[in-house]
Amino acid sequence: MNKIEAHNTHYADIPNFTWKKGKEYGYNPITYVPKDLDDIDIPGYRYTIRSVFKYRNFLDPLPYNGWLHYPNTALLTARGCTQNCLIYGGSREAYDQNCNRNSLALRSPKKLTSDIQFISRFSRAPIFILHDLRQGGREYVQEFFSRLKELHLKNEIVFELFQYADEEYFKMMNDSVPKYSIEITLETHDEKIRRYNGKFSCTNQKVIDTLNFALKHNCKKIDLFFMVGIPGQTYTSAVENIDFCETIHLACNKDPRIFYFVAPLAPFLDPASPAFEHPEVHGYKKYCHTIEDHRKAITQPSWKHMLSYETKDMTRDDIVNSTYEAAERLNDFKLEYDLINKEDYYGLREKIEKSKEYIKKIDYVLSLPADEQAFELARIQEDIEELNKYSICEKNELKWEVQKNYANFFSLAMVGIEQLYEDYVNKIRHFLSPKRRHQFKLDTEYLKIK
Repeated sequence: MNKIEAHNTHYADIPNFTWKKGKEYGYNPITYVPKDLDDIDIPGYRYTIRSVFKYRNFLDPLPYNGWLHYPNTALLTARGCTQNCLIYGGSREAYDQNCNRNSLALRSPKKLTSDIQFISRFSRAPIFILHDLRQGGREYVQEFFSRLKELHLKNEIVFELFQYADEEYFKMMNDSVPKYSIEITLETHDEKIRRYNGKFSCTNQKVIDTLNFALKHNCKKIDLFFMVGIPGQTYTSAVENIDFCETIHLACNKDPRIFYFVAPLAPFLDPASPAFEHPEVHGYKKYCHTIEDHRKAITQPSWKHMLSYETKDMTRDDIVNSTYEAAERLNDFKLEYDLINKEDYYGLREKIEKSKEYIKKIDYVLSLPADEQAFELARIQEDIEELNKYSICEKNELKWEVQKNYANFFSLAMVGIEQLYEDYVNKIRHFLSPKRRHQFKLDTEYLKIK
């Protein structure tokens, strides 16, 4: 921005910058790799709140559709990752290859709790802490929970786990907040596949121990996710995930606070993930290579035809069919143990059956001559869109319970006034010193260590 203001069109010395100037273009090396995240807000809730009051527009700054009715928020704790999960575009290897980052950049406990405190001034909904806090080490975790306890929050906090957690960890959670929940993407019951893929690389008994520790220390809700389409998984293994749900349920004294989910790795393999970059090594056959390939895939009429991959063990048909079979078995399991009411059970069963029918119907339509396809697809488009909303889980299962959406009017008004005041101060500063801008100190001496 400073160069543009000074009419300086030499862009080659701007770190991390990809640019085009007429027919000339360039890609500058990634030499600026911040060592921490305290200089910027991620996400920028202060900016969002300021925009609402400044422009008197409550709709445009909203983070997602329906946020006013369910205003949960999220905070990013780190850039980079200590894990190297094969199917994630945010894995350690992906950050190293694409962002020149070979170490974790953390948001400090002080800054993170400051963000949480700010959110609590306008929202009473749950706050999701993205990434496993333990990536920062023991001292980081202890300082964070110590600071969190001092806030005396009214919001529920949702934590993510990447690996086994001992009892002490849940004691700290329970001691620091009035209520908390846990998110775990277990992916599979198969210990060998988990170890190969890089997430929850522990025994199944350790998984059960983790869940029981959380339940013992007043965890309000545990979301447990299984996936279809991961490396090394077969059709049978994908369906057997539901047997493990029952094993967990019985080992955790049939506690209804555990919510079980199954979903496909769809529609795409994460670009930049090890599985995407080295598909043959990890047993994948990749159909989408470029941005244009992915754009074309997303326009397909069913998620089966959107899938950007197959595996050496599962075709697209296998991935689709095992997903629906696992979803049906999970639905039966939930009814058997009173984890779902009969109305939701039959509604979900009907949606799964209809989804399977439409997969076959779309396959048939796509086999027709091109001039007939458009008419037939248009005729069933509305039904497909409705089915795709919630075809393998009940629509409210993924939500955390919210008693009250927002803080009181006085608190909301004060937040808005403060943000407007800050905006006016910046305007006055710029008026008095037009050349003065906030400058980041770009440490471009970062060297990639191999």
